[in-house]
Amino acid sequence: MPHRAGRLLQTEDYLFSFIDRSRALADQAGLAPVPLGVGDCDLPTPPHIVEAMRRAVQAPELHRYPPYAGTAELRTAAASFLLRRFGVRAEADSELLVTLGSKEAMAHLALAYVDPGDVVLVPDPAYPVYERWARFCGAEVVRVPLREENGFLPDLAAIPADAARRAKLFWVCYPNNPTGALATREFFAALAQFALEHDIIVASDAAYSEIYYDCAPPPSFLEAPGAMQCGIEFHSLSKAYNMPGWRVGFAAGNAAVVDALRMVKTHTDSGTFAAIQHAAVAALTDTTGYPERLRATYRARMRLLCDGLERTGLDVLRPSATFYCLVRTPPGYSSEAFAKRLLEDARVLTIPATGFGAGGEGYVRLTVCADTTLIEEAVRRVAGVAW
Repeated sequence: MPHRAGRLLQTEDYLFSFIDRSRALADQAGLAPVPLGVGDCDLPTPPHIVEAMRRAVQAPELHRYPPYAGTAELRTAAASFLLRRFGVRAEADSELLVTLGSKEAMAHLALAYVDPGDVVLVPDPAYPVYERWARFCGAEVVRVPLREENGFLPDLAAIPADAARRAKLFWVCYPNNPTGALATREFFAALAQFALEHDIIVASDAAYSEIYYDCAPPPSFLEAPGAMQCGIEFHSLSKAYNMPGWRVGFAAGNAAVVDALRMVKTHTDSGTFAAIQHAAVAALTDTTGYPERLRATYRARMRLLCDGLERTGLDVLRPSATFYCLVRTPPGYSSEAFAKRLLEDARVLTIPATGFGAGGEGYVRLTVCADTTLIEEAVRRVAGVAW
């Protein structure tokens, strides 16, 4: 049997397979852990979206291959969403592309632009896909620290000049996974200027743009002056509309970058089932107020989790957005050791933030993608452990 490609032999297993193995080991030991690790939305997709899918799936004309760029109906709905939500104008025919969620599009963007020896700027900590696909393409990854004292925003002035000169892509994610931090419009403006000066494409992961608490709605990178000249932004319906398994989203931004991504996708997939795209239109044109109800649910859960963990004596970083929170490791614990202790002694499954990069040392990440009964049980279990 031939050995695997070098890109796999040199790559660590994906973070969430570690979580699956940890859960399996815990189950074998009879620990029945409370799963607060993976951000897998536990709530059902809203009924009006499911009903739109039910009707659409019965239309024979939608059973054929969809257009490679996505249906005109969904691209138009996405353009209207961007204008309504962010004030961003994107041309449906040239600056928008329907994607299979966000992850595949992020991978394919790397294939579209990154050659061996190029530099890709990746935040630290960050969603692992940014780094993995840069390395799959033979790039040199330069990690850009996100530090708590800086609001988990990258210090653009601290990026080495040579790295900035050679960089093709600069990944950012706000609202941020795993920290829950927000970007300001001022930061996005500075980022766009930095990218234009160095001829870099900014790849903005906006998957959590609609999950926020007690603050103004988070901005889009594409709002920044010059951003449409140098950026592409990824939006997913997984989080805001509880559609993670549906695999549908869209990319918007510079027409040339969107077209390059389209070219790669044309040779690798045949698009999202058109009936799912029809359901996505029902989500993006929602008039039921569902996103606000979802935010209220997560807000209540987050307060329950953070309040409870703080009562146990743990140091919690309350997030401004996303359905994640970070907890600082107690004295004497590494992130991995703390996560292991939570699993083995408290029977609560979390993620050591080092799974997102070395910059995650000192924290574990928890999610509120679990009902209040499970969150209360997790807090009760943690309270029973002496730190």
